[in-house]
Amino acid sequence: MTKRITAALLALCLALALAACGKGSEPELNIDELGEELYAAGTFGETLYPLDESVAQGLYGTDADTRCWVRAGSGATAEELAVFETKDADAAAALVKKLETRNADRIENYSSYIPAEVPKLENAVILSGGRYVVLCVAEDASAVREAAEKALG
Repeated sequence: MTKRITAALLALCLALALAACGKGSEPELNIDELGEELYAAGTFGETLYPLDESVAQGLYGTDADTRCWVRAGSGATAEELAVFETKDADAAAALVKKLETRNADRIENYSSYIPAEVPKLENAVILSGGRYVVLCVAEDASAVREAAEKALG
């Protein structure tokens, strides 16, 4: 059943992306659906739990204009998955820079705290497309990267 739901979500995202391309505009994405699709695609070493949007905004330093879907682990690992919808492409580009800086800080912190987590952070996925941004730190984020690239165009 999970495979059917995942396949349906993938088909929906593909259809939305194709429809948006046909109109010459950026894709309209449902970040909640995309987040669930990416979570199903990733290989995580622990269960990631949903974060309240206001908590997530504080964690990532985003403003009230930015919607986010976030799952994070216990802190025993560096794993996290977040999908953001900003007001425009410029805000998305600024968020990417902020996430890259945050990730570099986390690499430094985890190198003395839990060094085994550093490779996950070094292979973090930080992608944007239009006004959307995806962040993923996982044991294996390659499938997340592939799905996010398709969804973001």
